[in-house]
Parts: sequence; structure tokens; C-alpha cells
Amino acid sequence: MNAHGCIFLLAFVLFCAGPLSAPKAEARDPSTFKACEVVMGKDVAGLAKGKLASSPLGEAQACVYLVELADGTVESYRFFIQAPVGIEAMWKSQTAAERGEAVAGLWDQAYVAKQFMASGLSLAAVRRNDLAIEVTGERKDVLLAIAKLAIARLR
Repeated sequence: MNAHGCIFLLAFVLFCAGPLSAPKAEARDPSTFKACEVVMGKDVAGLAKGKLASSPLGEAQACVYLVELADGTVESYRFFIQAPVGIEAMWKSQTAAERGEAVAGLWDQAYVAKQFMASGLSLAAVRRNDLAIEVTGERKDVLLAIAKLAIARLR
């Protein structure tokens, strides 16, 4: 077989094989998840090294946890599941400083920053064309731990 024949054969094989990439997964509907079931109160209490001050509050894609620490301090953490489009649009409108510190290893893109017009921090993570999560609260290490747990459970 000559060079032209080899090229034709290779092109034919690639054409018949179809696309080389896996088909794109369809985005999941955030309304099918219950945030308080994805990340439970006992999870947050353990990660924050405290005990629940009250039962988690929330419905559907949002959950609020109040954790009492050994010294009596009460910390508040919130967990949200949403479509990625809102967070991605927010990031596009923000400066790098406003987006905050990039966090590697949390889906496709994640940032942690000081909350706007509130105390504490906000961590948002996006899995493009699928889901986004946001965790807000007092301590960065706890936010990261909650986000990692949520992402593992949302796989």
C-alpha cells in the first residue's frame, strides 16, 4: 500500500470510530438534592470539632448548621447546592481580588473569599455544565472540609 492509501485507510478508520472523546454528561438538576442530606449536621459538627447547637435548618438546596464549640462559642455554617451559571456569572463580573483565593482540587474551579457585606468566608466550587456548591462560615479549614465531603457525595 502506498502513502496515499495509508492516509486514506487511517482517515477511514478514524471516521468510522466516531468521536474520540466521551459523550458530554447531562447537567444534574440541583432541585433533586437536599442539602441537609448531602452534608448532615453530624458531619459539620465533627468537622468543626463541636456539637450541634440545634437541628440543621433548611429545605431543598440550602442548609444552615449551628455548631457549639468547647469554649461555648457558636459558629454558623451554610451549605448550598445550585446550578453553576450564577456563580460563574458572578466570577466573570468580579476582579481577581474579589473572587478571592483559588482552591485547587475542588471540581473545575473554586475560590474562597471574605463574604460580601457579612462576616466570615465563602467558598464556591463549580463543576462546569453540572453543579455548583457554596459553603459559608467562620473558618477556612472547616469550609474546605465541608466542600470536599459534599463533592465526594455528589459524584
